[in-house]
Amino acid sequence: MGTTYHFYLRKDKERANGECPIYLRITKNRKSRYNSTGIYVLPKHWNDEKEVIRKTHRNAKSLNSILEREQNKAETIQDELGVFGKDSAKTIQERLKQQESGDFFELASTYEKELQERKKLSTVKTLGVVLNKLEAFEGDRALPLKHIDAEYLERFEGFLKRKYKNRSTTINKNFEPIRAIIRKALQKHLISIDPFINFKGAKRGKPKPKTKLTIEQIRAIEQTTLNTNSNLWNTRNYFMFSFYSAGIRFGDLCCLKWKDVKGDQLSYQMNKNDKVFTIDMNKYQKNILEHYSEDKKKDQFIFPILNNHKDYSDPIFLREQIGNKNVLINKWLRKIAEKVNERLEKEESKVPSIDGISFHVARHSFAQYAVEKGLSIYEVMQTLRHSQIKTTQRYLKGLDEQLADKAMKKVF
Repeated sequence: MGTTYHFYLRKDKERANGECPIYLRITKNRKSRYNSTGIYVLPKHWNDEKEVIRKTHRNAKSLNSILEREQNKAETIQDELGVFGKDSAKTIQERLKQQESGDFFELASTYEKELQERKKLSTVKTLGVVLNKLEAFEGDRALPLKHIDAEYLERFEGFLKRKYKNRSTTINKNFEPIRAIIRKALQKHLISIDPFINFKGAKRGKPKPKTKLTIEQIRAIEQTTLNTNSNLWNTRNYFMFSFYSAGIRFGDLCCLKWKDVKGDQLSYQMNKNDKVFTIDMNKYQKNILEHYSEDKKKDQFIFPILNNHKDYSDPIFLREQIGNKNVLINKWLRKIAEKVNERLEKEESKVPSIDGISFHVARHSFAQYAVEKGLSIYEVMQTLRHSQIKTTQRYLKGLDEQLADKAMKKVF
């Protein structure tokens, strides 16, 4: 049996001023459910036969439009639920109520817990930043899902530009968790239209090429005199160890313990994807480790970045601590680059100066050097432990012209 929809005036719920609420009655298989439209009118303004508000009401046209939209919403929900065979009067009514009361922040809280369970800590951090910005925009930590449309997203984009001076790259990154939550709202049928369909989003500028150091620049860093056991000296060791370890990420480097060194092999579990990475250590890695091997207990961190006496069992706390240390290490790396550039200028070296350095540059630089030494893109993908080859291709994008020149020289 098909589903029928009828509007009727609930005279049994009359207000003190004589107005009565209009309800939508949803009926299927002889079972009915009632959903308030939120509209109240006097009985004299209601046409019970045509189920519309009479023209004698000053807002008849707009109110009848609302009634029409309410029925359209119910019919859309029925179609969506019907795909799964769950389009009963009860489920349609429940979904209508969810659409009225569904809150973005509540759904975001559920999404955050899912991310934490999946150990997507970087995404959790980004989500937290975005929710704080949305709260600042709203003035409250409450946002009905039904209020989010393309116009709302455009206004929020403008707010990010004005309030936080965010550029297009940051703005688009901020919208990523919002998109993810909206997808969940669509899956749960809390909304029927994706607001991102008509939202163009911040225009992306031409992406800046990733900083990659040549082997000559790497050697310049390695050969610059620094005070032994100083912050800069240790920072250089971390950076060089990353480069010689196929670009080990800073978070993984922080967590390396002596138990991860097994003979001539380094074997550790990566924080980003829980994969185990095992490589034979080269002489460069071993030489760096020698500086820290005086007291190598199995459960001690290899490098003096994290505190051996702190409890890092909480992954959120660990992530925060690694993030704080990363900021500090990048600051010291820039100071190292300044010293290297001063030396290169003084010696009138042909080696280019070093700009835009950060710890992650060690990973990009390794990828570049690996290709220059003849590794295939698949081999580079394996050494970097990328899950998809397109990620490796992004790393190597800046090398396209250089590799093309070398290829042409082989031909001619």
